[in-house]
Amino acid sequence: MRMSLILAALGLLAASCAALPNADKVKGFGEAASSSSTVMKDALNTNRLVALKTSREREADAYITGRSYLLRMDDRDKEMLLDAKEQVAVLAALDQYAKALVKAADQGVINELEAASSRLGTAAGTIGSAIAPTAAPVIGPALKLSGRVVGLGLGNAYAAEIQSIVRATDPTIQQIAETMPISLSTIATVASAQAEGFEVQRQITLDTIRRDPKVDRLTLYKEYMVARGEVETTDTQINALVSSAGIFDQLAKAHGALAKGSPDAAILVKQFAATSSELAELIKAVRNTQGS
Repeated sequence: MRMSLILAALGLLAASCAALPNADKVKGFGEAASSSSTVMKDALNTNRLVALKTSREREADAYITGRSYLLRMDDRDKEMLLDAKEQVAVLAALDQYAKALVKAADQGVINELEAASSRLGTAAGTIGSAIAPTAAPVIGPALKLSGRVVGLGLGNAYAAEIQSIVRATDPTIQQIAETMPISLSTIATVASAQAEGFEVQRQITLDTIRRDPKVDRLTLYKEYMVARGEVETTDTQINALVSSAGIFDQLAKAHGALAKGSPDAAILVKQFAATSSELAELIKAVRNTQGS
């Protein structure tokens, strides 16, 4: 019986070797997915940060011009705060799954990848009824037996297990890619309106400072550059939400290609990685201009 299982596993392994993802593709996808999810999580926080900054600017201007002021957000600001905990949870689970893929590709750690896949499915189920939670993928014991006991083609055995999990997770990834941009679009619309309000309030404060004859030009220059950096950072993060459909589309295509063992997987992973890197670097560059 044991020999039959081993022979069956070897046959399955040999038949699937041509389609197995190599470590570079799996690792490249994982790193790109992790980077993208981090960018999106930061962008979601923009809603709360802009509401807080707008409140601070408004109340600070009231204070320095001798009007009544508050040291906390008022009801108008609080009404603009959106509850996006489900979206954040999905992005956090996606980040964990992506990092587990990288670790599996580097070290062959499969258990963490199985657990991360299960958590991703559970988190995805909170976004909408169209997404059903995904149970932890089950890898056939014969396949594990051949790789771990016989010791034949250990790298391929791990690759087969990784692909089995990727294949089981792919329906969840595809539904996340379809649902999340729709979910994020509402947040992006509100955040865009907030950003416009913040920019106006920032200009009001700058004008107030400029009207003071005791403020020198160097101080005015520094105040302007800080304000400019804050506005640009906000706009860049919001644009990440606005363009999320493209990011999730590339995520879905790259992951789907890995799941199917498609020969196009390497190209799609590289495209996804390049887009993720550009987005992350753009936000990083804008932040660096304001020293944050």
